[in-house]
Amino acid sequence: MPERHITVQRRMPVPADSVWESDSDFPHLAEHWHGLRATCAIGDQSSGVGARRRVELKPMGTMDETVTVWDKGRRMDTENHPNALVPFKSAKSSLSLAAVDDGTLATFDYRYVPRGGPIGRFTGPLIDRMLKATFTDMLAASEKAARDASGRA
Repeated sequence: MPERHITVQRRMPVPADSVWESDSDFPHLAEHWHGLRATCAIGDQSSGVGARRRVELKPMGTMDETVTVWDKGRRMDTENHPNALVPFKSAKSSLSLAAVDDGTLATFDYRYVPRGGPIGRFTGPLIDRMLKATFTDMLAASEKAARDASGRA
């Protein structure tokens, strides 16, 4: 089954440091993004390459994520291992933040391999639409958290 690829972007009128501060709180993402049921650290490390977290997805399923790239203030990549209830076998994500004149350009890049062999070819476009909406909402929540943290509500 070939890998699928989704990218979403959002311009945010807040500094990249504010966005990084909320999104790099790796084990606590569910506190400001309600697209997840819960998140928690796995082990003692909660930042940097090697940090791990368990993500409880809505409406069901879990995924363990491990940070593979941590470029403070600029980029965080993860390798994701979903359980059998999630409709894909594996995934990789990358969140990149770039300072622009009016704030920050956030780019979320997601690559995944659907489950189901040939059936995955048919379900892939549906999963793409669902994930694109989910990640668009995640970036909106990141902006809100950054605005709240910097007092720009």
